[in-house]
Amino acid sequence: MEEIPNIYEWNDPYDILNLFDTKIYGDKHGIMYVTSASEQMLLFKVSGRYVLPSKKDIVKYLGDGAWAIKEEPSWMIG
Repeated sequence: MEEIPNIYEWNDPYDILNLFDTKIYGDKHGIMYVTSASEQMLLFKVSGRYVLPSKKDIVKYLGDGAWAIKEEPSWMIG
């Protein structure tokens, strides 16, 4: 049986992620694709870290695998 990490202590995020039924597909142009039994997510590389944008965010490719994320302007929200 796999040991569950103590989440009240400092942990590697991937140790916690591995507890769930997830698959992580490698970096392609600064984007990681993560799937689970019920959800699919795109993580964008921003300032050297992978970030999950919120539903209100828009993204822009800066080149060399780097992205910028900002909140979508209210005039663009339908």
